[in-house]
Amino acid sequence: MPHVVEETSMERTATSATFSLGSKLPAFRLPNVDGQIVDSSYFDGAKACLVVFLCNHCPYVKGSEEMLIKIVRQFEGDGLKTIAISSNDAAKYPEDSFDKMRDKARTMSLPYPYLYDESQDVARSFDAACTPEFYLFDMSHTLVYHGTINDSPRDPTKVTKDYLSSAIAATLEGQVPNPQFVHPLGCSIKWK
Repeated sequence: MPHVVEETSMERTATSATFSLGSKLPAFRLPNVDGQIVDSSYFDGAKACLVVFLCNHCPYVKGSEEMLIKIVRQFEGDGLKTIAISSNDAAKYPEDSFDKMRDKARTMSLPYPYLYDESQDVARSFDAACTPEFYLFDMSHTLVYHGTINDSPRDPTKVTKDYLSSAIAATLEGQVPNPQFVHPLGCSIKWK
């Protein structure tokens, strides 16, 4: 049974105190499943920058990843650049190992780099708490949306609100997303 973060995330009435709306994109440098190193310069020139914390085993990720892939493909031609990061402890959760990440990226033809945060330092710099958790930055790399992808990340058949697409569309049009924060729902990041 997954550890659900809903209680933890619901305690947040707004974004994190240590990484709030208006924060700048933290610097990062992580290995991608293709063997390359990806760093924060990946987002240079993007009109919108999406950072997603996810993993392989979480049922909330499994329930929302097809929607994420569609959203990324829909907006990438308009200037959206996306990365996904797994920060889970792979020793305790072998399904989240780098090799399994590589298999998933190949099987699902992920349209974004899938990075491994083995030290968990990048997750801490974002004050990330769960998977999946979404951080959207504008072209100046300022956080403009933080939260969930939709109102039913675990069960795609029950989705009635697509928060992420709305936030991306607004950001690409130079507008402030509304809402800017929707409580993330998912499994807790598996800390070491």
